[in-house]
Amino acid sequence: MKKEIVINGKRLQYDYTVKKVKNINLRIRTDGSISVSSSAFVRERDIEDFLISKGDFILKAMDRFQAEKQLPTTKYYEEEELKSLILSLCKEIYPYFEKMGIEYPEIKFRKMKSQWGNCYPKKHRLTFSTNLMYVPFECIEYVVCHEFTHFIVANHSHKFYEELSKICPRWKSLKKTLKTCGF
Repeated sequence: MKKEIVINGKRLQYDYTVKKVKNINLRIRTDGSISVSSSAFVRERDIEDFLISKGDFILKAMDRFQAEKQLPTTKYYEEEELKSLILSLCKEIYPYFEKMGIEYPEIKFRKMKSQWGNCYPKKHRLTFSTNLMYVPFECIEYVVCHEFTHFIVANHSHKFYEELSKICPRWKSLKKTLKTCGF
């Protein structure tokens, strides 16, 4: 059954279902719709209080799913071009890291929803998102430098950004540009 609630000034609709469950269950579907289920013995006021207590989570999840729906308008590279470009960039910046005794890593590609790339220092592997085909060259270069820097400093501490600044001095502005590209 369809119900409505106002959370943080936003009027939201949710599907309510009575089930043989012990708790109040909340699901935010990938289309942004909200589903709530509970036992028949749970009062409507308790369900509303529960939803209000989870308001920030609900709104963030809905925003995230909405953002995922919005596809970038510009495709800069085809997937194979992107892979070739990233491999070239990796080879180009590797000498800087080689001087520090870092082995050339395994490079992988896959579609990622929430990251542009990641680094597994223990496995000596870098993985890059194929969604980088939707961002300009400078941003791809930044992502490659960022991920390589994790071989020196595994976290995002001040020291990490000091190291990143040595090979990518414009990282702050490029990071901002990357955030406007979506995903």
